[in-house]
Amino acid sequence: MGFKKREKILIAIAGICIFLLLGDALLISPLARIWKERSSRIGELKKQLEKGDLIAGREESLKNRWTDMKNRSLVNDMPEAEKEVLGAVQNWAIKSGMNVLSLKPRWVNKEDESRLLECRLTGSGDLGSVTRFLFELENDSLPLRLEDVEITARDARGRDLALSIRFTGLILEEQKT
Repeated sequence: MGFKKREKILIAIAGICIFLLLGDALLISPLARIWKERSSRIGELKKQLEKGDLIAGREESLKNRWTDMKNRSLVNDMPEAEKEVLGAVQNWAIKSGMNVLSLKPRWVNKEDESRLLECRLTGSGDLGSVTRFLFELENDSLPLRLEDVEITARDARGRDLALSIRFTGLILEEQKT
């Protein structure tokens, strides 16, 4: 039984379509997907490389900054560090005119060989003295970080304020080699 010319052409076209469909499913689509994945991975690696080059270019600056931060940390003697912070709090209170009601320092050991001096302070004063106290704390040369601040009114008009803060100071341990 022979096929007519038209049937042969239709069979050939159907065979080509099946061949193209199988070729796309088995070869072209997987290769295109792999190409896209590799292209995106190359893009990510280029970004990481640029970031690494940027950091490597800033190495000296970062080392200097780290050295400065280590030098500005609190002294590595706990009583001396407490004395330094308590003296600073006293100076801030005098400059601001704020009444310090309580100051509770405590030491917190960190897992990275550093220690924190955490201080909780309560005080009272008017708006000017409270803001001046906070300004003095923030602008002091000691490496202190203001963690929590709570200001509440102690009278109905809001002229007498209560200040409750928590701030920390860092002691960096020297690395043992």
